Amino acid sequence: LLRGWRVIGVNRVYERFDPTVIFSMDTRFLRWVLDGKYGHETTEKFARSKAYKVWLCTYNCKLPDDIFILRVWRTYSKGFRAFPATMREGIGHGNNSGYGALNLAACLGASPIYLLGFDMKYENGQPKARTHWHEGHPIPHRPNTVQGFVKYFQLAAIKTKEMGLQVINLNPESTLPYFPKKPFEEVLH
Repeated sequence: LLRGWRVIGVNRVYERFDPTVIFSMDTRFLRWVLDGKYGHETTEKFARSKAYKVWLCTYNCKLPDDIFILRVWRTYSKGFRAFPATMREGIGHGNNSGYGALNLAACLGASPIYLLGFDMKYENGQPKARTHWHEGHPIPHRPNTVQGFVKYFQLAAIKTKEMGLQVINLNPESTLPYFPKKPFEEVLH
């Protein structure tokens, strides 16, 4: 489905296909992958992946040599509400890897940018469905985590518009309200 597209895949997406970039800001996630917490096959797929492995470090961290480290914009606390147009001072994180991946795509000048998997579905503090397309992580999200993610995307919508970039959410059922939506079938043939 995504072959031939330039894709920044967040966290475990490499289990399904090899994206152009594997992106995350969660060093715990990287430890879980490398330590086999998701299973041997997941660890092996990560090791074999030809994707650029890019991590946004929100604090000083030491990662394996094959991982490119991006800095957070100025400080961790300022990175929540940052969406710079260049990577010179680092990028924003919005407290989730999807936001950081969107900021990376914007800094690279991608347009249009298609969001896939940004469902953001919580109802009455409880997930309406699973919070991930996979079985999740060893430490699950707290009930209000995804709701917290959503608010940061408002700034991303404003900034991408100012930058002249088109961002389209390919999940019409997503609760992320800041970007126009299209069914992925219309875009990804």
